[in-house]
Amino acid sequence: MAKNHQPLQTKPQERFVHIPVNNKQDSITLGNPNRKLNHWPTIILFIICVITGQPIAKILENYYNDQIDHTEKRQNDGVWTQSLLQTVGFPLLLPLYIFTAKKHNPQQSQTTPDRTSTKYIICFSGLIGILWSNQGRFSAKAKLELPVRVFTLIYTTQLFFTLIFAAFINKLKLNRWIITSLVLAIVTGALTFSSSFAGEPPDEAEVDYRRGSLAALISSVYFSLFLCVIQNVSKRTEPSFASVCKVLIISSLVATVSSAAGLLIEGEQEDLKREMNGFSKGRGACAMAMVGQAVAWQVYWVGIVGLVFSVSSVLANVISVITWSVVSVLVVIFFGYVDDEFDVFKGVTLITASLSTAAYFYRLHKENRNCN
Repeated sequence: MAKNHQPLQTKPQERFVHIPVNNKQDSITLGNPNRKLNHWPTIILFIICVITGQPIAKILENYYNDQIDHTEKRQNDGVWTQSLLQTVGFPLLLPLYIFTAKKHNPQQSQTTPDRTSTKYIICFSGLIGILWSNQGRFSAKAKLELPVRVFTLIYTTQLFFTLIFAAFINKLKLNRWIITSLVLAIVTGALTFSSSFAGEPPDEAEVDYRRGSLAALISSVYFSLFLCVIQNVSKRTEPSFASVCKVLIISSLVATVSSAAGLLIEGEQEDLKREMNGFSKGRGACAMAMVGQAVAWQVYWVGIVGLVFSVSSVLANVISVITWSVVSVLVVIFFGYVDDEFDVFKGVTLITASLSTAAYFYRLHKENRNCN
């Protein structure tokens, strides 16, 4: 009798660095057998990316706005530029993607799970990229037409929109710990109204409450929908760092092209040249501030998308909003505005931000304990 021989492997698989994730996102089974229970080091790593990336980006944005010349009309200045800075740094993620997804053979089967997930990401990258670029544009527009206190209060509605979209798109099931975390996050976001935004605030001639409020509301909707669409994509992709980078790279490419096109169509390149020439610290400092923003935003988005992949869009939004309290404190430290100081509101926001995170973490802890 002929001996049995092991068949030759003709379809080598791509090796991934996997993200340990939960098999439930907001009490919903995703149907992906590769997903595991919540892994605290992974979640904490992504949270660190969010709470470091966003404050650095905002501080550099504040520094930029504080140094440019505001003597000329600024109503259309930099709205597409700010959107572009949020995504243009995506090439920095290419080495990380290559490192976490090394291919043994370039001729990989078209039916492998990775190819399937890549096709799915590409199908949704257009929607994600358009939402992403327009979210940045409307957010920047709202800041130019609203006092920062009004903008902050309206922009906090993103938590409500995330809850609504998650219920319809991701089949979210609420429990008391999620509700508690959301309520505390809303309080945290709302109380940052006492903070100041660097640079000259819009004067009475530039303030437009109707247009500014609408822009802030649209930006909130776009950000919430952006998170929920990514969570929907995460259900059908490999739970790995490579998948997080892949979503960011492909979607950022679309968003960058969209923002660059908007910048050129609106003629913002002329405004950008004028601002660089009028930058009080020089053109070099201006360029470094923008490069720093681009890098910091990439760190932030890795954390946000990573949290969506490993937990949910709700936790990602909660962490993003409670980071505003850190930004408000750093603005006081670094800029020391006469009309902005460390008041009771900032102290309360730090407390509510901590409690909001603790509530969601306790919910994850109970979920892990019940599944063991």
